[in-house]
Amino acid sequence: MSEQRFRKRIQEEILRHLSEIVEFEARDPVLRNAFPTVMDVRLSPDGHYAKVYIALGGEVDDTEAILEAFNRDRGFFRSALAERLSVRYTPDLRFVFDETVERAMRWRDLLGQEDPDDN
Repeated sequence: MSEQRFRKRIQEEILRHLSEIVEFEARDPVLRNAFPTVMDVRLSPDGHYAKVYIALGGEVDDTEAILEAFNRDRGFFRSALAERLSVRYTPDLRFVFDETVERAMRWRDLLGQEDPDDN
C-alpha cells in the first residue's frame, strides 16, 4: 500500500473513531453541552501529529473554553483512540475549530439578502 493511501486510511479511521469517542464517551460537561462534531482530520507526513477540525452545534458563547476543554482532555481522546487504531504509534492530537460551516452560513446570508434598490 502506498504511503499516501495508508495515511488517508488512517485519517479516515481517526475521524470515524474520534467522532464516536467525542459523541458517546466524552464526559466533560463543557464538551457535552457544545455538541461538537469532528469534521476532518489531517495527519502529518510522519504520522506523529493529527490536526482535528471541530465544528460546534448551535449557538456557542465561549469557544475558547471549549477549545481549552478539548486540549485538557486530549490525553483521554488519544488513549481511547489508541485502543481502536491498528497502528504502531497513535498521533498526538491538536484540536482546532473548523470555520467552514460558519463561513458558508455567512455567505449564504450575504447572498440571500436582497438589494433594497431592486424594488
